[in-house]
Amino acid sequence: MTNYTTPELQVYLALAQEVMRRVYSEEDATDLNKWLGDEVAKLGGAKEESAVMTWEDSFDQYEAIIAKRIELAKLDPSLRKLFDWPWRTWNALIDPMEPGMLAAITAGDGQGKTIVAECLGEYWARRGHHVVFVHYELNRAVMLDRRAARQTGINRRTLKNADFKGDDMARLDEMRKRLTLWDGGITYLHTPGWSMEKTVGALRSLRAAGLCDVVLIDYLEKAAPSTRQVKLFGGNTFQREADNVEQIKNFGESTETPLVMLNQMSKAGKTGRFDTMDRSGIRGAGEKSEKANIVILLHRDKIDGEYSKVVDVMVDKNTLGATGTFTQIMVPERFDIADIQGPLP
Repeated sequence: MTNYTTPELQVYLALAQEVMRRVYSEEDATDLNKWLGDEVAKLGGAKEESAVMTWEDSFDQYEAIIAKRIELAKLDPSLRKLFDWPWRTWNALIDPMEPGMLAAITAGDGQGKTIVAECLGEYWARRGHHVVFVHYELNRAVMLDRRAARQTGINRRTLKNADFKGDDMARLDEMRKRLTLWDGGITYLHTPGWSMEKTVGALRSLRAAGLCDVVLIDYLEKAAPSTRQVKLFGGNTFQREADNVEQIKNFGESTETPLVMLNQMSKAGKTGRFDTMDRSGIRGAGEKSEKANIVILLHRDKIDGEYSKVVDVMVDKNTLGATGTFTQIMVPERFDIADIQGPLP
């Protein structure tokens, strides 16, 4: 008979008993999911003792880190599976994303945040990563239309109305063959009405299944309040958003998963000039920029009622290196963004 008194198994027995206690006390399912996810993460290696690195151990660990980097540098760039960026302008300022790091991409409504995130996801998937794209708002048909427009050049209205001409169908067929040859891929997680607890629970499951190397969240303000958050914070949106950032950041750090979250600008931030913008214009809780390792701001001027295709980009916070500004071109009809040809600014 199994000896349930061994210290190793007692940990699991205690966890099972606590799960049963919470279930029979009819605890809110969202709260239970968050608690259980945290406990499982601890069992999976995110234990308190792993937080300690002694002075003596730090030198051995750093030598191991350097040795790993030397071996990585010997590999062909296509085999390194780095979380670098699709554009030379971004790479000129920002190093590849490290495990557990959080990047915040912020702009006003309709300025191209989701386009940037879609381009990031497809770039990383093409380079062999398993990407999870959390979309609280856009439905699946819209997401797939946008991908098809970007990858084939076919206008989204044509795709929606099935008004195909010439070689349109052949281009769609070619897209499928090409994208399914990528070493990685994107899992689209459609989460309308989900709380951040429920979202993180799904991410943990995908991570355990080997389908979550990096996460894109579109966008943070759309996460619904959980029962726990309503009890704790009532109608205080800022406290709830701060709690959501804390949850997603803890998930990233405990599982060593890089994260990109999209955020909205405040009204003042949206109406200001690019040369006066900074991360203080992010709408809501200050934790969005405080917890983020990288903060990137996007701005497009409105000319005659339409947004310009010129995108001003500001790297306003960067724990990986330099900050600065540069300009890109957005092609909204193809849901794409690209560098301007020529030397770096």
